[in-house]
Amino acid sequence: MDTPIRRVITAHDAQGKAYFASDEVLTPYDPNTAPEFTTPGPDSGFGVIQIHRSRGFPVDNMRPFDDPHKTLVPLADTKGPSCRIIDLPPAEQGWMHRTLSLDYFVVLSGTVGLITDGGVEKILKPHDVVVCRGTNHEWVNRGKDIARVFGVVVPSKEIVTADGVRLEKTPAGPVYDPPEE
Repeated sequence: MDTPIRRVITAHDAQGKAYFASDEVLTPYDPNTAPEFTTPGPDSGFGVIQIHRSRGFPVDNMRPFDDPHKTLVPLADTKGPSCRIIDLPPAEQGWMHRTLSLDYFVVLSGTVGLITDGGVEKILKPHDVVVCRGTNHEWVNRGKDIARVFGVVVPSKEIVTADGVRLEKTPAGPVYDPPEE
């Protein structure tokens, strides 16, 4: 779980001309090792690369860029969209959770199971896309190699059932759901 990615970020100068603001290689880290953010090892549940995070919606592309890599970022930030890569080790199971968000996930490599709280599982392969609309779900690596998933998480309105029950996000603790800035 130490395969890096290259992140290229564009921006505008004061006259509106585009330029490359950043071009760097990011390595996965284990969020449980904060604040050191070490590379995931054999005992890590997963690795993460925080690629980008906005602080509002619609996004303000003139706002200075605060790099979220190697920081603790909520699973679903309420202030704006974020994107990340998640590496799941073989046979590693996550936990059933709900976020108040609309999530877009693309399986980049490996075989991933997506399980809903109804107990139904879909097996996903590279290039499969998931649109997760605030549902309670769990990720499981069903292959023999590291599985890599790319996700974009957009905050959503709360979910209210037909009988008026408000579905809450799953408490994830200070590592996976730190206080928002």
